Amino acid sequence: MLWKHIWLFLLRLLISYFGVVQSIYVSTDQPDVVVNVGNNATLDCAYRTNVGSMFSLEWRFAAGTKADAEAAKILYYTDGKTYTLGPQANRIKLIAQNPIHGVASIRIENTRSSDTGRYSCDINNPPDFTGPTEAFVNLVVRVPPSTPECKVTGKPYFGNNVTLLCRSTEGWPMPKYVWSEVNPGTAEPSSKVMIKDSNKGTLFLRNLTMEYSGTYKCVASNVLGERSCQLVLTVTVNNEAGVIVGAVFGTLIALLLIAVVTYYLLRHRRESPKTPVVGHELREDAVAPGKEVNSHLLVSSVHGQKSNSDSMNSKYNIVV
Repeated sequence: MLWKHIWLFLLRLLISYFGVVQSIYVSTDQPDVVVNVGNNATLDCAYRTNVGSMFSLEWRFAAGTKADAEAAKILYYTDGKTYTLGPQANRIKLIAQNPIHGVASIRIENTRSSDTGRYSCDINNPPDFTGPTEAFVNLVVRVPPSTPECKVTGKPYFGNNVTLLCRSTEGWPMPKYVWSEVNPGTAEPSSKVMIKDSNKGTLFLRNLTMEYSGTYKCVASNVLGERSCQLVLTVTVNNEAGVIVGAVFGTLIALLLIAVVTYYLLRHRRESPKTPVVGHELREDAVAPGKEVNSHLLVSSVHGQKSNSDSMNSKYNIVV
């Protein structure tokens, strides 16, 4: 590439020295092209110059609608050969197979939404240096809205605020959004149509009441058609408050039960008489259990011995 720039610089010096002026003129008859997705798009580019051996043609593409988007090379022609680059390579064709006769137009087949953007046609034909060497074409591929997604942000509790969101991921021109409330038991919207921020698809519902419960429908539309989605909004009492109230109520019930049981036990204890504890009184002449028969025998034996002794004394008249 360095030698090419050096050669161009030398050519400029020669032209300025000898006063030879060559002109080139590049233009387009259709700077703005609009097609529906799936159709073919022709980008017009024409030029006037005396084609030389160093003639080259280049198409570049900057995606999107921003003017400062970076452009990338998508087609290049030089020395009788054509080169296509990038994701569009298989869908780009030159209108003229040999674009050396003033026609440098291209055709993009089976257009996609990603083809929307700014295209530039650049002719380079040394030693022609004066005049416009580049033309620009803006391509817009129109796409019907994709099926939007409906969702709720915020908690649909009584008294709260929520926002209904509706958004299509595809669609050009940008879809417009309309929210409506669907009649119960039908799929048709009611006469109450609620449009809120039709560009962003948001609907803000403030200070919810039970009457807000129902089915809501969002329609996304542009010049090519429309798509819709639905959601069911159910307004309820705050569950967190219900849990707190339930916990407090349960605690009170538990305390009440404890108090009732405690009262019953205390009352029952007061009303029941105490059973006296009787101890065993021991006497000196008390006989151990199971010894009653033997004791009687012992007494009889002692008495008998005493009688015998008295008899003997009386019999033998023993005097001491």
